[in-house]
Amino acid sequence: MRCLLALLLLLATPLRADPIIGIAFPPVSTPEHRAFTTAALADLNVQHIRIAEAWSRRPLNPTPEDFAPLARRIADLRAAGLSVLLTVELSAPAAACGETNEHACVIRDDAPFEAYVSTLLQTVGDDLDAIQIGNEWDFRFPGSTREFLALHARAAAVIRAERPDLTLVLGGVTGRAGLSHALCFEGDPHGVPGLRDEEARQYFCNRGMAFNEAAQAAVSAALAIADYDVVDIHLYDAPGLWAGAVAWMQAHTNRPVWVTEFGGPWPWNEPSDPAYQAERLAVYLDTIAALPIDRAYYFKLNDDPGSYHALSGLYDVEGQPKPALSVFAEWMAAR
Repeated sequence: MRCLLALLLLLATPLRADPIIGIAFPPVSTPEHRAFTTAALADLNVQHIRIAEAWSRRPLNPTPEDFAPLARRIADLRAAGLSVLLTVELSAPAAACGETNEHACVIRDDAPFEAYVSTLLQTVGDDLDAIQIGNEWDFRFPGSTREFLALHARAAAVIRAERPDLTLVLGGVTGRAGLSHALCFEGDPHGVPGLRDEEARQYFCNRGMAFNEAAQAAVSAALAIADYDVVDIHLYDAPGLWAGAVAWMQAHTNRPVWVTEFGGPWPWNEPSDPAYQAERLAVYLDTIAALPIDRAYYFKLNDDPGSYHALSGLYDVEGQPKPALSVFAEWMAAR
C-alpha cells in the first residue's frame, strides 16, 4: 500500500517545494485588529490569510449593505497587500436551518442559500483570492456527507457562474481520515515527543477505527464527487503523520492540496509553555516545507481561548510577542 500511495502521489502531483505560508484566522474584526494584523504580517513577509464569514451573522435575505462590515475588513486587508481565502461557514439564520449543532446547520432545500452566496460575491468577490464552503465539515457538520455535498454543489454553481476566476477550495477537512490512515494502516511514527506509540494507537486506532473508517469514506467520496479546484486538509500536533496524510489525500484526487490550518502542540499530550511551543513550531515549519503542497496557513497569529489550540499563537491574547514569533520570523527570513 505504501508503494502504491507513493506512486500515485508521484504521478498525480508535480514535485513542489517551499509552499506559500499564510496565517489562518488572524484578528480582523475591528480597525485596531486589522492595523495590528497587517503590521505583524508585513514584518513576517506573509501575504496570505484565511478569514471566515457566516450567513448566521446576516439577515435571511441580505442586501449588499448587510455585508458592509465584511467588505470594509476585506478592503483594508487587500489594501495592505494581503490575499484573502474566505471560508463561508455552514451556519445560517434559524429560518434557513434544518438539523443544527453549535458549529453549523443543514441548510434547508427551500432556503435562499444561492441568493446569499450571490450577494456575498457581488459585494466582496473582487477582493477575494479563493473561497470555500464549510469548515471541518467531516467533524462539525451535523448532516450527512450527501447533505454537505449538496450544499457545496449549490454554492459552487453560483460561484462558477458569477465568479469563475475564484479558486474554489473543498474543505476544510480535519485531517482525521489521512492522519489515521498514516498511523493505523501505514504505521508511520507520529512524531510527538513523550507520547508512546501504544498510547497514540489506543487513541487513534483501537478505540476509533469505526470513526476513522467513516471519515475516510466520507472524505474520499467528497474528493471524488465534488466540484473544486483545490482540496484542503488541517494538520496538527503529530508532524510524523503529515506526509502520509497528504499522500492519502493525493491518492484520492488529482487536484492541488492546501493545508489551511497547521500547528500545535497537542493540548492533551504535550507541554503548554511558550518555550516548548517555539521549539515545536520549528519542527512544524520544516515538515510543512517538505510536503508536496502549494500553500499552508499557520494557526494562528494570536492565542485564542475559544480554540482547542488555545495557546498556538505567535502573540499572546494581549498582543505581546511570544518566543514562537522569533522562530517564525527567522524561518520566513531564511527561505
